[in-house]
Amino acid sequence: MRYRLPPSYKTLLCITLGLLCFVTNAFAQKQNNIWYFGVNAGLDFNKTPVEALTNGKLSASEGCAAIADETGNLLFYTDGLTVWNRNHNVMANGTGLAGDGGKSSTQILIIPRPESDQYFYVFTMAAFGGELYYSTVDMYGDGGMGSVTDKNIFLLDASTEKITAVRHANGKDIWVIGHQANNNNYTEWLVKANGLAAAPAQTISIGRNHQGSVTSSIGTLKPSPDGKHLVAACNDATGGFVEQFDFDNATGGITNQQTLTNFTANSTPYGVEFSPDGKLLYLSEYIINQPANLYQLQFPFTSGSVGNKAEILTSQRGLGALQIAPNGKIYVSQTDNAALHSINTPDVVGAGSGFQLNALPLAGSRAKLGLPQANLSNFSGLSFNSTGRCSTLPVQFNLISDNTNFENITWDFGDPTSGNNNTSAQSNPSHTFARDGVYTVTVTTVTNGISKSKSKDITILRSPDGVLRNVVAEPAVLCNDDVVTITAAGATGTEVYKWYDNNGQLIEQNSGTFKTPILAANTTYYVAISNGVCEGERQQVDIIRDNAIATISSTKTVINPGETVMLTANDAVKYEWSPATYLDATDKKSVTSTPADNITYKLTTTNANGCIAEVTINIIVNSEITVPNTFTPNADGINDFWVIKNLDLLENQTQVFNNNGNIVFSARNYKNNWNGTHNGKALPAGVYFYVIKLNNNVVKAGSITIIR
Repeated sequence: MRYRLPPSYKTLLCITLGLLCFVTNAFAQKQNNIWYFGVNAGLDFNKTPVEALTNGKLSASEGCAAIADETGNLLFYTDGLTVWNRNHNVMANGTGLAGDGGKSSTQILIIPRPESDQYFYVFTMAAFGGELYYSTVDMYGDGGMGSVTDKNIFLLDASTEKITAVRHANGKDIWVIGHQANNNNYTEWLVKANGLAAAPAQTISIGRNHQGSVTSSIGTLKPSPDGKHLVAACNDATGGFVEQFDFDNATGGITNQQTLTNFTANSTPYGVEFSPDGKLLYLSEYIINQPANLYQLQFPFTSGSVGNKAEILTSQRGLGALQIAPNGKIYVSQTDNAALHSINTPDVVGAGSGFQLNALPLAGSRAKLGLPQANLSNFSGLSFNSTGRCSTLPVQFNLISDNTNFENITWDFGDPTSGNNNTSAQSNPSHTFARDGVYTVTVTTVTNGISKSKSKDITILRSPDGVLRNVVAEPAVLCNDDVVTITAAGATGTEVYKWYDNNGQLIEQNSGTFKTPILAANTTYYVAISNGVCEGERQQVDIIRDNAIATISSTKTVINPGETVMLTANDAVKYEWSPATYLDATDKKSVTSTPADNITYKLTTTNANGCIAEVTINIIVNSEITVPNTFTPNADGINDFWVIKNLDLLENQTQVFNNNGNIVFSARNYKNNWNGTHNGKALPAGVYFYVIKLNNNVVKAGSITIIR
C-alpha cells in the first residue's frame, strides 16, 4: 500500500529528512516495524540489530497498537484511550476513545481501509466483556500528522477481549472478527473500499461459550498466516481451553472446531502465535503468582489434552502475549520484565526453535502482558516463506497469498551464478544455492494485469564439507534384544555427526560412533554431518529386530501303538530335530516317527537372517491306564498320593465321590497329586468312588479305598 500525502506533508518530510523527494510504486512492506507497548517500551525493527525505543508515551498493561508506513516510518500508536502521532504528540481529536487504557489482552486493532492510503480504522473495547467500538483516523488531517474523525462508532454491546483481521479471498477487502461475551457467537464485519458498516456481516455460533468475567474474557484471537484458520485462547469456570477453527476467507465461514484442554491449574491460556510457515502453533499461559507454560505444538491440532499435543519450551511467571515480528522471530512478553523473550527460529520443532530468555532488552523500560497485534497492513496479500537455509541443499519456497488466480508468477532467487535456475514460474519452487551468503529473493505475481511483488533477504549458511560414507550398523539384524553400534565416516575438520531417532529428534552428536539402547523392535535412526550451523543430507539406518519363531504341525499328537505321525516345521533355511529316536530324518522340514513310547521332540530352526528359534511337541502313545484301588495318605512318604499310571499323558476329567454322592475331589487333567483331602482337611478312611472321562470318550469308573 502507498500513502498519498498532501503537499504540505510531503514538503515537511523533505525538509525534515533533507532527502530528495520522489514517488515510487515499490514500497517495502514495513508497516509493523515500529512497536510501542508496556511501560514506555518500544522497538524499531528497521534497525539491525533491533533498537529499543524509549520515546513512546504509551503505558499499557495489555492492549496496544502501532502502525508505520510501508517504508517503516511511524504513523501513530494508541492504548485504546489516546492516539499519539509520529511525533509522540496527542493526535488531533485523539483522546477519549472508548477503550480501556490498555487493560484488555487484544482490545486494540488497527487496519487500513482497503484501496486507501488515507484512512485507518482503530478498533477498541472495554475490558471484561465491555462494548466494542471503532474510530477513524484520517492521515491527511492536521497537516499530515493525522486526526481522529469518526469516533467511538458502536459495534457490539458485550465483547470478549478478542479481535483480529483476515484479508478477504479477493485480496482487497478485510474481515474483522470478534467474539461476543457470554455465548459462543463469533461476529464478523467486512471492511471494503467504501468503508465499514456498523451492522455485522454475519454472526456464527460455534464452539464453547466465552464468558465475560474478569478472568474469562481475556485471551487472544489470531489467524493463521494463510488466513485459513483461527485460534482463540479462552478461559471459563471449567478451566482454560484453546479453540481452533477452519476459516473461509471468501465467505467468512467458521467451521471444524477442535479444542485443547487441561492447561496448568489456575492458569489462563493467553497468547497465541503461528510460526511463519503455519505448521507450528505457540501458546502461552498466564498465572500471576506461579510459573506457567509456553507451549509449541503441531498445527493444525485435533481435540485433546494440551499435555498430549504440545512440548513445553519454558515455564515462567506472568507470561503474556506472543507476537511474530518483521525479523521472523516470535517475541514473548512477561509482566514487569525488562526484556522480551524470543523464539528465534519458530519454524523448527522442539528445542531447535531457539527459545531465549531475555533476548531483547528494553533499555530501561518494562514489558507488561501486551504486545501490538500485527497489522493486517503488514501483509499485502502476497508473501512467502522458505524451508531450509544451507548451501548445496534445496531450499523450498512457498507462496502465501489469498489469491490463487494468477496470470503469471515469477521468482527471482537473487542468485545469478545459477544461470537459468535463478528464476522459476512455479508457485512453490525450490532452489539450491551453491554458496553461503545473503540473497534477495523476490516473487512477482500478475492478476488482472496488476503486478505485486514481495522481496525478502534470505541468509544461506555454509553446508558441511564432508560427505557421509560407510554408514554401518553392527549387527543390522537382531535375533535377541540387544544394542547396536552404528558407525559413520566422511566428516572433515571440526564437523560432527548428528544422530536422530525415528521422529527426527536429535539424540546426540559425536565423532562417528553411536550405540543404541537395548532394542526390542524394528527401529530406524538417521545420521548427518554437521558443521554447527548446517547439516548435510540425513542417511537412514534401519535396524531389524527378527522375532524368529518355530512351529510344528502334526497329523496327530495322540496315537495308538504302531501308528506313524508326520511332523512339519514352518519355513526356514535349516532344521534340526532331536532326539533322533524313531525319526526317519533329523534335518528335513517334514519328518515321520513311529514311536513305541511317549516322546517329546524338539525342533530348532534357523531363518534367512541367521536367527534361531525352538519349539517342542509331545507325542503320546496310548497305554493302559492303571487305577489303584487303595492308597495311604498318612504323610510317611509311601503311597501318600493317588497315582494313576499313564493318566497324566492324556486329557482327562477326574472326579471322586463319597457314599452320599458328593464330590470330594475334582480335577481337569489330573496330575497324580491328590492326597485324600477335601477343602484342605483329610477325608476319613473308607471307600470312595471315582469317574474318569478321557479325551477319547472312554469312561473309567470304580472305587478307591483310603487307608489311614
